[in-house]
Amino acid sequence: MRLIFKNLNVLRSTINAISTSVEIKEIVESAGNNLPHLFDFSSFGIFWKEDLLLFLYQEESCPSSFSQEAVKNMINVFSVLGEEAVDAKRVTLHIEKRKLKGKQGTMDRKATLKSHLTLPLAVEGEILGCLSVNSDQPNAFDAQDLQFLSVIGYQMAASLKHFQRFSSIKNMATYDTLTGLYNRRYFEERFEVEAQKSFHSGLPLSLVMVDIDHFKKVNDTFGHTEGDQILCKISSLLKNSVRRKDTVARYGGEEFILILPEAALQQSFVIAERIRQLVENTLFEVGRVQVNLTLSMGISNFPSHRVKSKEELIKMADQALYDAKRGGRNKVCIFTEKSSQWTVPT
Repeated sequence: MRLIFKNLNVLRSTINAISTSVEIKEIVESAGNNLPHLFDFSSFGIFWKEDLLLFLYQEESCPSSFSQEAVKNMINVFSVLGEEAVDAKRVTLHIEKRKLKGKQGTMDRKATLKSHLTLPLAVEGEILGCLSVNSDQPNAFDAQDLQFLSVIGYQMAASLKHFQRFSSIKNMATYDTLTGLYNRRYFEERFEVEAQKSFHSGLPLSLVMVDIDHFKKVNDTFGHTEGDQILCKISSLLKNSVRRKDTVARYGGEEFILILPEAALQQSFVIAERIRQLVENTLFEVGRVQVNLTLSMGISNFPSHRVKSKEELIKMADQALYDAKRGGRNKVCIFTEKSSQWTVPT
């Protein structure tokens, strides 16, 4: 009787820990810390189909061959339960090893998967993934273990669903739905942070305003669907052409904006010019034809342009972009006091 009450208390603690977790890693950690008090297992896993993530929490002496068996089994079971095949090569695996079997207990190097409990993580009729406890011992789990794991699985599914909804809302507030780039709202938040950092430290900060030349003709000639595909392709080129620390956002329509922290004028010009040439030399498939497109770009920089506010930095980049357009397009222009000609930094 005491053992039953002890297990129920552990179960209650596990559920409480899972319900207050706000990330998948926290859910795995919460369960992993508590489950050894309920089950004798070699590894515990959660597979989440949303991002094709699989977390394994396992005995530190667990051989890699056993881990591979557990992963393969979970994916196979989910493919049946979820009624959709999962390509194991696309699954990202995270493994955390802990001492689960006491001071003396270790797993044999040739240990194989001999028993498991694998259940779907289902909520509101949707299967979000699966969870599994695995053992190198035969008949390691009984009916009570199944009941306990079912209760835990239900709470995990509810927490994952909440996380899924939260992530969806967060993504909508952060990313542009068409291009996948950061949206203007996020740009303004990020720019506020980077501007304050630069103004305070004196480190350089560059802004690059980008506009697709004659984009209206693309929409008028080929339609907005093809135009949207062009926006997505150019967005991908922009994103893959900057440094990891940089921010690329869709500013509106066919305009984009780049935040280049710690980039002096010369470096920001090199980055912008590389992007301009890349787009100019790329053939874009529009319907059944291939077309060439170009970009006009304007650069402003702190401290080179003696700006006193982030609003000034945006205004200067926008003015430089206007100069690029007025100068014939397909140019990178840097803001000057007269702001009337294409200037290359020395």
